[in-house]
Amino acid sequence: MEEKIKELQKLSGIGEVLSRRLVESSYDTIAKVAAAEKKGLARIAGMNPQKLRSIVTQARQMTGEAEKSRHTW
Repeated sequence: MEEKIKELQKLSGIGEVLSRRLVESSYDTIAKVAAAEKKGLARIAGMNPQKLRSIVTQARQMTGEAEKSRHTW
């Protein structure tokens, strides 16, 4: 669990408390945060709309960059 909490803390605006809440709510990877619906994330305590947008945008950028780096073309 600690590894997953540390991974989520790579996103700006997510500290130890919020990352723990995300993991407890089954959003335990950056990819899951990127794919999450906003209303699901909005139910997590401490997640305001502005922070939510920022976090989802960052997660999507990070997962997009990870996808690009896997290609060998």
